[in-house]
Amino acid sequence: MRRALTALSFAACVTAPSMAWAQEAADPWEGFNRNLFAANETIDQAVFEPVARGYRAITPAPLRAGVINFLRNLRGPVIFTNDVLQGQVDRAGITAARFGMNTTIGLAGVLDPATQFGLERHSEDFGQTLAVWGLDAGPYIFVPLLGPANLRDGVGRIVDVALDPLTWAEFDEADNVRTGRFVVTGVAARELALEAVDDIRRDALDPYVSVRSSYGLLRESAIQNGAADIRDLPEFEDISELAPLETLQPATQTASYALPGDTQ
Repeated sequence: MRRALTALSFAACVTAPSMAWAQEAADPWEGFNRNLFAANETIDQAVFEPVARGYRAITPAPLRAGVINFLRNLRGPVIFTNDVLQGQVDRAGITAARFGMNTTIGLAGVLDPATQFGLERHSEDFGQTLAVWGLDAGPYIFVPLLGPANLRDGVGRIVDVALDPLTWAEFDEADNVRTGRFVVTGVAARELALEAVDDIRRDALDPYVSVRSSYGLLRESAIQNGAADIRDLPEFEDISELAPLETLQPATQTASYALPGDTQ
């Protein structure tokens, strides 16, 4: 299972099980969330979608893939910390080995030789860690530019920022580097989902419900490290990471957009 985390998220093609989850979702602020969802759509169509299409038009596909690899690699320390906090020693070892290999012979993560050596990519975040520790998800929330979440995952996103070494690094132009990373991540993620979002706007009966139900099921699968059955559901990214990049195009049967992420 692959997932994606943050910045402008949508999903369609919801199956019957996902609709069942939607009916039971803890969404006491649905009216407010729907207004924010609509605002998000307006902002996206006015700003982010045109920027993403321009980025695709002027940037070759191999270069876009290298950008995604680089951004993913920067999340290695955060993933490693959450692996450890969840007691996943073997996965922590894989994360550390991937980070070391890709940072060195992978040219700072632009390339991904670790996968070629059998070190499969996965992702963890503090929202998942809190779930493993037994904390309930809490109410569903939708935040423009950040996408779908719940209270537990919202807290997790904040903690993940604190766990990121780049947050605390001090060097010349550090603030510019952090801002640049945020902007490039958003643009790269939105470019990945151009076709997917087009499909949603054309086909989804209720995009808001599709997002909410898909997000809940996919987060549950992420918590179980991909063990849950989520066939035919879209992919979502938690905030600090990038959307899946097994290909540069979203799957035709699913749709999402957010910051680029990894396999569970």
